Amino acid sequence: MGEIIIAPTGKRAIRFGICQRCLSTNVRTFTCHHGSCAYCRNCLYLGRVCRCDYLEERDIATLAETTELTMPFELAPAQTRVASQLLTWWDERKTGLVHAVCGAGKTEMTFPVIERVVNEGKRVLIVSPRRDVAIEWVERLEHAFTVPVTRRYGGGEKASIGMITVVTAPLLMNLRHVFDYVLVDESDAFPFAFDVALWNTIRRAGRGVFLFITATPTMWQKTFPTIHLSRRYHGFDLPVPTLVKQSDERILDFCQRHISKPRLLFVPTKPDLERYEAQLRETGVTCRTVSADTEERLETLDWLQETKGVVLATSIWERGMTVRDVQVAVIESEHRLFTTRGLIQMAGRAGRKPDAPTGEVCFFYEERTFRQDQAIRAIKEANRR
Repeated sequence: MGEIIIAPTGKRAIRFGICQRCLSTNVRTFTCHHGSCAYCRNCLYLGRVCRCDYLEERDIATLAETTELTMPFELAPAQTRVASQLLTWWDERKTGLVHAVCGAGKTEMTFPVIERVVNEGKRVLIVSPRRDVAIEWVERLEHAFTVPVTRRYGGGEKASIGMITVVTAPLLMNLRHVFDYVLVDESDAFPFAFDVALWNTIRRAGRGVFLFITATPTMWQKTFPTIHLSRRYHGFDLPVPTLVKQSDERILDFCQRHISKPRLLFVPTKPDLERYEAQLRETGVTCRTVSADTEERLETLDWLQETKGVVLATSIWERGMTVRDVQVAVIESEHRLFTTRGLIQMAGRAGRKPDAPTGEVCFFYEERTFRQDQAIRAIKEANRR
């Protein structure tokens, strides 16, 4: 039980067309020093494995230790209800879903159950869809717990497994039956949504108890026992998006109307970033852009907060980012890349702080779609609960 490595003996690395390290079927034939062979393309970044290699497991877990928890703030009654339910599920060794609205304070609600799991000598895994979100988890965990937090993501520690581990999903592929409690944050986000091999590796890394956390669960996740939280921790309603017919003048008006506040404008694709950036610059609006290729995303987040500027972003920022008093617009909201869940998450960036609990959210459109209507309806329903 531990990390799967290439070794002189053990099990064949590729059996029946399936890579035994990452459980992918994305294998290709090539010629190795043994002749015609096959290798896995899915986990190449962990080092090549081919059919003539062997795999075995090595234990890289650190010694068990206990922890103390210092809550960063007192949980609201609704958050306490969720935290108590998580403790009950753990005692019963049940898998469950926390369906909580954006900005409900989901992270802190999990701290009591993490404390109990660790103090019972068990190991906790927190799986994040992106490095940005993983870093945010680590910062909060390190402030709250006394045990070290293992970071298994780009730039993190990969040689050992501590009592609490935060990981981005691809770096789970060579772990097996290590964690007693697996928490999957933003469990409907890319890359979780469309990768069966990835779900298999998450399942294999754990020992049967999982917790899914998201504001926009999939139908499959809704089949598990679910606890709902429809209010943000500060008690205010979610901002309801308004639909606005798109034009250059109206986008510029949105930027100028909130000139003293941070403004976040989502666009569908990377080429759209350049197009709308040039368009805004022609009108004298200074802005920055963010996509999956942007290395300095955290610096841009700080710039947005400090300068109250304008940032054009792809859906890479639809989750896991918080800026006080940010105003949100979605340009070309009818685009096929903007799903209902994505639109809900983008709208959820506004009004997250107790000292700025409201904000404007605009869905600019050139044509109306059911996804826009579904997103607005879901937000209104959450406010009514």
